[in-house]
This record gives sequence, C-alpha cells and structure tokens, in this order.
Amino acid sequence: LYPDAVSAVIVEKFFNIYSQWSWPQPVLLKQIEDGPLQIRVWNPRLYPHDRQHKMPVITPAYPSMCATHNISSSTQKVILDEFNRGVTIMQGIVGGSKSWSDLLQRHDFFHKYKFYLCIVAGTQSTHEQHLQFSGLVESKLRLLVQKLEAVEGIELAHPYVKSFDNGYFAESDTQLQNIVNTYGTLEGEDVTKDVKTTEDEAKEELAKDHLELHLTKLYIGLKIDLQKGDKKLDIQYPCSEFFGICKSWQHFDSKIHHIQIKNVKLYDLPNDVYVEGEVRPSKPTKRKRAGSKNEIQKRPKSVGPVSASS
Repeated sequence: LYPDAVSAVIVEKFFNIYSQWSWPQPVLLKQIEDGPLQIRVWNPRLYPHDRQHKMPVITPAYPSMCATHNISSSTQKVILDEFNRGVTIMQGIVGGSKSWSDLLQRHDFFHKYKFYLCIVAGTQSTHEQHLQFSGLVESKLRLLVQKLEAVEGIELAHPYVKSFDNGYFAESDTQLQNIVNTYGTLEGEDVTKDVKTTEDEAKEELAKDHLELHLTKLYIGLKIDLQKGDKKLDIQYPCSEFFGICKSWQHFDSKIHHIQIKNVKLYDLPNDVYVEGEVRPSKPTKRKRAGSKNEIQKRPKSVGPVSASS
C-alpha cells in the first residue's frame, strides 16, 4: 500500500488500518489459489470451521491457511484495544506530545487484572519428559479460555503469551507435593526458598537421592462482571473439562504428572513474573473508618445542670 513510505508512516498506517478493519473480513496478501494437491485450503464458504475464525489472516503460500485460528473472543477484544491504543499513541507522537518509548513500553498484564488463574503442569521425571507434558497443556490452554468465556460473569479471559519454568530437587514426597500446591503464588517462593534447583552445579549428584520435579506455570487474567446478587463465580465445570482433556493424553501417568488450576489474586502473584526494575503492585492499606471500634470513646454519663455555688 505504501511502498515508498518511511517506517514511521508504515507503523502509523498499520494501527489506523487494522483498528478500522471490518473483521472477520480476511487479510490477504494475494488471492487464494487452488493447487493440484488434495490439501484443504482455507475457504469459509465451504468449511463451517473456517467461518468461526474471528480475525483471519491468510498465509500467501499454497495451501492458504489461517495463521490466526487460535484467536478467541477475549483475545480479539485485547488486540482491538491495543490497536486503538496504538492509534492514540501514534497521534501523540506525530503531535509531539509523546515519544516512541511510549509505544514500546512493556506490557501491563500482571498489573491489569484483579484475579488470575494459574495453570500448573508438573512432571516428576526428567526435563525431556516434562517438555512433552507441558507442551500438551500449553497447546490445550485455548480450549480452557473458550470454556471460561462461556461462563456467566466472566467478561474477559486473557491468556498470557509465555510460560514460566522451574525445576527442583525435593527431599521427600511431602515436600514435593507442597511445592506443587504452592507453585505459581507468592507463598510458593517461601516454600522453595531453600530447595535445590535443577540449575545447581551438583544436579547429577542430587538426582541420585532426591526427587526431580519440573514445573511450568501459565496465567490467564480474568475480567469479572458479576450481576447484583451474584457473589460467586463457578468455574468448576470448565476446569474439570480441561483436566479431563489433559489427563486423556495417552502418556499421562498420575504417579508422575501433576495438573492444577489455582485462583491467584493480583497481590499474591510471584515475583518472577515481573522483570528487574519493575515495581509490583502493592496492596492498598485500608483506611480506618471514622469512629471505628478502636477509636470509639465511651460517652460520659449525662449530668444535670450544675448550679454555681455562692
């Protein structure tokens, strides 16, 4: 569209065009072509599944496929919000009130939501075996997001794009289970504070008389909008279905594999989700109400009028 434009203009046009794009109209670099092979090509007129794509971006090479088939209703809202935010920032850059550093700021995912779901995948075995299980759980995360979107009271289920991985050497089954149960929370950092990790130089010796445990955590930010009178959010059904999908893996072994979903509040997130120099959210201190229990003074007994003595 703009072959002679400088990079700044291209960035500005990118946000302007895609913030106004008529989704689900597909983004095409070239017309879709049929080839000689018996391979399925993206075609929403022919395939009902292709009609469900929210923001289709079609690959130019044969066979043409949708590169954005994983986008859900929640992630579509997030992307559109970012497009609109990009438009606002670019207007500020052009006007001189903002700089390019404003456009390139780090994300605020771990500041943005009040509640998060932490999905934990654990393997009591080697790192290679854990990669198979954690990869399976990560690939099925979009199914959990779709199921959460259908829950009444959840306005947005925003999955974080990266996973966090750690490895430990537990001294006992009890310690191992305690690590799994608290992993992904601020409390878990205290539990693993003195536990040897798989990054230790003596890991080969530790593996002989310790239990090797590898863990992966994934996060989903939840935007909740409960109607008046509804004080509880029931996500047991989508979580149970997700557990069933992960445990149906042909290599799943309940003796070595662990899968958990934890409800983690903003102020209980672990420190390793924040980069060096990033200030984690601090819990606001509750203001004492005037006339609180500790501050109420006993009212003196009422007395009658006092007459001055002569």
